[in-house]
Amino acid sequence: MKRDMSLIREILLSIEENDEVLPVEGFSSEVIESHVKLLIEALLIERKSFGVHSFVTVTKLTWTGHEFLDSIREEQVWNTIKSEFREAGMSTIIKVGKDLAEGFAKKKVEAILGS
Repeated sequence: MKRDMSLIREILLSIEENDEVLPVEGFSSEVIESHVKLLIEALLIERKSFGVHSFVTVTKLTWTGHEFLDSIREEQVWNTIKSEFREAGMSTIIKVGKDLAEGFAKKKVEAILGS
C-alpha cells in the first residue's frame, strides 16, 4: 500500500473535528486503518488498545499532530507538499510543511506591513 497524503490530511482533520476517525469517501476501512497506523508511528496521533482483541481507538492528536495539521491547513502549503514532496518521508513532509507555512506567513506579514 502506498501512503496517500490526502487521506492522511483527511484523517487528521477528522480527528481534530470529531475526536475520532470517520469514514472517508473513496477509501476502504482497511486503507484508513493502515494510514491511522502510519500516523501513530509518526507520533501525530495517540491511541489506546482495549480488551483481549486489542481494539484500537484513536484518542487525540498529539502536539506534533496539531502543529503539522496547522501547517498543512493552508491550501498553498498543502498543494506544494502534494505536488513536490509526495514521495518524501513523513519526517521530511512535517518539516517542509512547517517551513512552508512559516514562509507563507512571513510573506503575508510583509504584505500587511508594506515591506
